[in-house]
This record gives sequence, structure tokens and C-alpha cells, in this order.
Amino acid sequence: MKKLVSYFLIFAMIFLAGCSKSNNEVTEPEVKEEPVVAEPAVEPTNEFCKMMATDTRPVAVMIDNDVDASRPQMGLESAYAVYEIIIEGGKSRMMALFKEHDLEKVGPIRSSRHYFLDYALEHDAIYCHAGWSPKAMADIPALGVNNINGILGDDGSVYWRDNTYDRTWHNLYSGVNKLYEKGTTTKGYRKTTDVKHFSYLNEEATPAGGTPATEISLPYSGAYRVSYTYDSEAGVYNRFVDGKKHMSQTGNILTAKNIIVYQIKNFNLNDGANVGRQDIENIGSGTGYYITNGTVININWSKPSRTAKTEYTTSDGKPLELNPGNTFIQIVPMASTVSIS
Repeated sequence: MKKLVSYFLIFAMIFLAGCSKSNNEVTEPEVKEEPVVAEPAVEPTNEFCKMMATDTRPVAVMIDNDVDASRPQMGLESAYAVYEIIIEGGKSRMMALFKEHDLEKVGPIRSSRHYFLDYALEHDAIYCHAGWSPKAMADIPALGVNNINGILGDDGSVYWRDNTYDRTWHNLYSGVNKLYEKGTTTKGYRKTTDVKHFSYLNEEATPAGGTPATEISLPYSGAYRVSYTYDSEAGVYNRFVDGKKHMSQTGNILTAKNIIVYQIKNFNLNDGANVGRQDIENIGSGTGYYITNGTVININWSKPSRTAKTEYTTSDGKPLELNPGNTFIQIVPMASTVSIS
């Protein structure tokens, strides 16, 4: 009997506890979180943007521009971007970047200057040159730049001389196809990249809030001046050097769809050679101009380190979006007077 009473009491306690819980606690309904659906990426529709959206690694080539004997060049018309910066003697050198690698001739190719490495690294490009300044020679391995040197051992096997326009040292050429193959096969450099440097509009547009820009004058020094004139029918800027049409070996004048201009300080570099090689203050921030479709707007630029990408923004802080097409990046000495009218 005592056992029965004990069992009854235990059962009663369990029953009452269950009733108490049932009467006093409210069970919240289970809330299922809806999955976050990402916005679909906008697929590029024009051929230029399709090319720039690929993960193919770019090739960067140093282009001779020291004197008249270096012109006409070949390949600048096929580059998606061209950087032009001052070198010794008040002249300039260029670095042309290519995403498509079927170009069979590019040049004349000249030696490296260390500050061009900064922009090759921005694009994660295979860097191609023929020789180097003392500082560039030290910086290439220090920065881990994947390079192909046209006067260094087996690297020279993909370079050749063409005396058609010059018989001195302004006549070294290669093919972008050969350089890419050399870099990715013989030297084992990566074929692909996840770097997307510039942002492009999917469809062409004229920047809002801009002012007319049909004539651009960019004096790099008293000995060298670049200028552009807008061709409204073609929608591009024709390029001139020292007042003469800047021609390609194709027989056509060089043109730019987009032009980015900003100014930085340059000064003589003490590299022990005493030939007036330059250094530049390209790490930091400043203002500049974006020119396209006959219009110019003010922009800002910033580059926190040599290996970091240069960020371009509009005056309201938004990332700069370029029109589909090639871009000349004109980095002009601070002492020069830029004219846009």
C-alpha cells in the first residue's frame, strides 16, 4: 500500500508540473529566416567590357618615347591603358597594358624605371622591359614583380630588332603573344588574376556636371609636350606630341576614349649614375581630371602604397566609372601648367 501511495504522489507531482508549465509559459513560434538573394551581376554587353571582365592576366610593356626616333610606335593603339610619366631629360616613357594577347608586334621596348613597377603591380601584370635603372633592378626582385627582361639571358629570346624606323637602340620589339607565352610557360607565371583595376560603365555616357573639354595641353617639360584634340564625330581624342600627330606604325593617329590627368612632384634621383633619373611622389592623394566625350570633371586620386591600387573617385566621393574604351593616364609634373579648354 505504501508503494502505491508513493507512485500516486509522484504521478500527481509530474502532472501538476506539466499543467503549470502549460498554463504559465507561452511557446514562441519558430521563425524561419528567408535566404538572402544576391543581386544578379550585370553582364557586360559590349566587347570591350567583356574583355576587361575576364580573369586573363595583363601584360605590361615599357614603350620607348624618349626622342623622335622612337616614334612611330606599335601597339599603343591596342592597349586598354597607357601610363605616361616623366623620365630623365624632361622626356617621357610609357607603359602599355594588354588583356588580349594576340598582338604580334609591340614597341620599341625600353628599360624599366622603378615607379612604373607600382602601376604594373596595381594591374597584377606581367612586366616586360629591356634593361633597367639601378633602382628598378633592385626593386623588381624586392617587390616580387613577375618580369621579362629583353637583355637578360634567355628572356631575350622573345625580343628582336627591326631597323625599319631606326638603326640605333630605338628598334627593339616583341609580340604580346610571345611575352605572355614566355611568362606563363617558360617562367611559370600565373595566367589568371582576380584583380579588376578600373570600373567601366556598361554603356557609354557623358559625365554629369562636367564642363566642355575639346583641347588639352600637357607640358611635361620645356622639351616635351603632349596635347589632345576632341574628334566629336568619332567620340575620341586625337593625340599629338610637340604639336605633331602622334602616329602608330599602323598609319593611324593614336586616340584615347578616356584621359585621366593628375600632377605630382618629381625630382632628381641620387642613384649614383648622375644622369638625372627621376623619382616621383606618387604615394599619397590629390586631385585631377577625368576627360571623356568632350567633357571634363574633377576627380580625386589616392594611392596608399607602392603595391596598392590607385583609387579614383568623383568630387562627391563615388568611385570613378570609365567609358568603355582605352584610357591614357597622364601623370604630369607638378611644376607644369595643365590647360583644358
